[in-house]
Amino acid sequence: MFSKNEKTEEQRPTVVSSAPSLISASLEIDGNLKTDGELQIDGVVHGDVFAGVLTVGEKARIDGEILADEVLVRGQVDGRIRAGKVALAKTARVIGDILHNALAIDAGAFLTGNCRHVENPRKLPADDRKMGSAA
Repeated sequence: MFSKNEKTEEQRPTVVSSAPSLISASLEIDGNLKTDGELQIDGVVHGDVFAGVLTVGEKARIDGEILADEVLVRGQVDGRIRAGKVALAKTARVIGDILHNALAIDAGAFLTGNCRHVENPRKLPADDRKMGSAA
């Protein structure tokens, strides 16, 4: 029934999953945010945001650069977005460039800036970091 290759419950690595971090609608932050996990912003952030998975809520506003694995924008972003997967919902308003590996834009989304496909948007050469950003 059990072979020597099967791991028992005590030998299996435990995966710790944490709840997503939330910036509520009544919160305004001046400064950068950094997490490897999931982050949902419903308030206002004046600074850069670094996250694994980022959701920008409908009433949210970010004034700064976004660097993430995945981004869903429902609110407003004034700054460049660099992410593997970027999705702009119909309520999104983005003023800035988007560097992405995959991009989806719903009808009705507002975008002023350039979109460019890159293999790994999180790791760019120094010259690409200075790509013009509408702010």
